[in-house]
Amino acid sequence: MTKQDKTRQLSIEQANALEHLLQGQSDRAAAEAVGVARQTIWEWRNHDPLFIAELNRQKSEMWTEARERLKSLANRALDTIEQQLDSGDPKASLAAAKYILQGTRLLGETDLPKGGPTTPEGVLMAELRTDARQELAATEGPAMPRFDFDPFRAEREEELSNRVEDLANSRLKKAMAEAGLS
Repeated sequence: MTKQDKTRQLSIEQANALEHLLQGQSDRAAAEAVGVARQTIWEWRNHDPLFIAELNRQKSEMWTEARERLKSLANRALDTIEQQLDSGDPKASLAAAKYILQGTRLLGETDLPKGGPTTPEGVLMAELRTDARQELAATEGPAMPRFDFDPFRAEREEELSNRVEDLANSRLKKAMAEAGLS
């Protein structure tokens, strides 16, 4: 049996649910379309690393395609904005100026949203890091007070991050097996 044979794949229901969720449908609507309970969709979205990773991967792919499409339209859009800016109509000029300022980030953030982990390992590692950080905090007692000037804070934070990463990594293989992904 190859590794691919042992690795759990998305079910047909999960693959179909992904399509509906990526179209912007609610959990309830996706569940009705696929023929499962709404709670099942919620469980997949919040507790199934394979489903979460695939949803994140496909969302990321959609945003990448949208960015590329926007890039291809940018020159035409800029030509239109430039015509509005020079139109002599104060409202049109103001609207064009606003778009220009937003585009140069002077009026606020224009980045597209960041996605989550796009692999089951990444989903599980995020959860394992959170658990490890909480476990280490519980066993080591309250954190030292933070002072405005603490020359050792960065070293302590880096050491804690390394310990969290080591603990999470040590548990990844077991978590993958428990999720049917090893």
